[in-house]
Amino acid sequence: MKFKFRVLGIVSAALLLTGFPSRTSASGQNVQDISASRSPQEIREVFKQFRPMSQSFDYMESMDIFEAAPQFGTPMDAGKLKQVYIEDGLKAVNFVRYLAGLPSDVEADWSLAPQEQAAAMANALNGGLSHYPSQPAGMDDALFRLAADGAKSSNLYAGNPTLYSNVTGYMSDSDTSNIDRVGHRRWIINPQMKKTMFGFTFKNGDNIYPYGAMYAFNRERSASEVQYDYVSWPSAGYFPQELFAPDDAWSVSLNPDKYDNTRTGQISVNLTRIRDGRSWSFSAQDTNKSGKYFNVEKSGYGIPFCIIFRPDGISAFEDEDTFKVDIRGIYSKGGAETAISFETTMFDLLAQASFRTESIQLIPGEQLQLYTGINQADKESGLAPQFTSSNPEVAAVDQDGTITAKRSGSATISANQYFNASEPVYVSVKTADPKDRVSAWAQDAYSKAKANGIVAMSSDSKYQTPVNRYTFAKEALKVYENIAGKVSSTTASPFKDIQDSRITLAYELNLIKGTSATAFSPWKTVTRQEAATMLSKLVQILDERTQTASSGAGVSVTPFKDDSGIASWAKDAVYASVRLGLLNGIGNNKFQPLDNLTLEQSYVILQNLLDRYE
Repeated sequence: MKFKFRVLGIVSAALLLTGFPSRTSASGQNVQDISASRSPQEIREVFKQFRPMSQSFDYMESMDIFEAAPQFGTPMDAGKLKQVYIEDGLKAVNFVRYLAGLPSDVEADWSLAPQEQAAAMANALNGGLSHYPSQPAGMDDALFRLAADGAKSSNLYAGNPTLYSNVTGYMSDSDTSNIDRVGHRRWIINPQMKKTMFGFTFKNGDNIYPYGAMYAFNRERSASEVQYDYVSWPSAGYFPQELFAPDDAWSVSLNPDKYDNTRTGQISVNLTRIRDGRSWSFSAQDTNKSGKYFNVEKSGYGIPFCIIFRPDGISAFEDEDTFKVDIRGIYSKGGAETAISFETTMFDLLAQASFRTESIQLIPGEQLQLYTGINQADKESGLAPQFTSSNPEVAAVDQDGTITAKRSGSATISANQYFNASEPVYVSVKTADPKDRVSAWAQDAYSKAKANGIVAMSSDSKYQTPVNRYTFAKEALKVYENIAGKVSSTTASPFKDIQDSRITLAYELNLIKGTSATAFSPWKTVTRQEAATMLSKLVQILDERTQTASSGAGVSVTPFKDDSGIASWAKDAVYASVRLGLLNGIGNNKFQPLDNLTLEQSYVILQNLLDRYE
């Protein structure tokens, strides 16, 4: 999932520098040539140089980040951040500039550290963000002058846990109070930025709610260093989806030395998603700051000519999702009407862990290898996620995703990946009844089924008892989702005896049927012939979804001695399940169709079925 930080607020630098004294040159870095030619692997290698100092999201939630801690009493002092954290913020700035095709060598202006710290402190004391903060009680005039200078010339943030995440938050800039100008973003990808500085503190020193500042007005880079027609976010070519959310606004800042920013009334944009041909047309009528949006902004936030647009109805990007941008109605400085067109392809910068279970139960000493979706190449890339336990004394986890239960208690297992965090796995460790154990023959499949989410905590006991229809249906649905992907139910349940979204979804997918038009009979046990019917249907549906054909069609099966006892509606399914190796006779060439299926048998059968497709 995309990681969501605590409550946040951002305010872009308020003082607009007038004019844009750029003159492009035939020499220097060419933004368009650079960004469009990169491969995903090249971007990953550069990210390794600019990645955050930790994969966790709380590495600045401590007073240890300060070389000199802020003092909120008398005399008041803004404190001083350790250099390593400033450098972490610089890495974020330089990575986003690299992605935009700009020089990625922005340095720290250490002379500005006092004013940036003071600006962060003033806003923290006032409990809000302002470029023109009032003087907090207890802050002397000299410190407040520094705060005022810093606040009016900086991007400001509240609520994000690190300087790195502050920068990526500035680059989003798509809330209703910022989308009309995306000012934070434009300051950071201003071609002429050469230096910056950060401030960071906690409200009243509480280590919980941080306030940040980033100096934005630097223009020390020579204009001859950068050659460009436009600077866009996301840029042309491959672009990591971790740095751009589906509801973020796109922006294209045009070089005002090449394009006329006084003739903007006819500008329009068309955005097309290549995989399905869906397109969005933008014009001045698109003013919904919470949805589909368009604006042409000409204030002095970095480049003073910016076309902003946001499509609606995109919930997620697929890997290799390509979008084509067409901008019309723009004019060159010479007066000729012209256009801009480019393509952006979203890709996964980082391998994301994907757990198949939300909760598991273990006994002390038990080990379980979680399904993580991380392959060997991901591990060798140097960018694999970091697995952590909230309580390693109860349940420890290694970097392969293997959990070791230590003692009774609970813990959560997470996979952190710089910008994203997986949904955690809740682990409950309990001392088990020594008489209530999985049979030895079922142990391996049971462990795999637990890691794959087939074994729910609520049914992780009494393994030799009959499985009921409710449990078996949920297990079968989990197998389906592991192979075909998760879907949501869109219909109302027809059943009067149970209201459960998972059962409704299984019914909608045709994985199960009711015992009547309005009854599911959730607590009725599952016989072997009923299990065969559900398994046969599940295989049929999965074959259709995966466009594969399960083997077994040519396998000869001798009729069971108790064939006459198999119901006519189940007979084909029974022999199909036997041919596929999902069910077997139980000795003396009998099937025993009316015998109940046990919990541990259901785990083994469904895990074996999952193995067929993986």
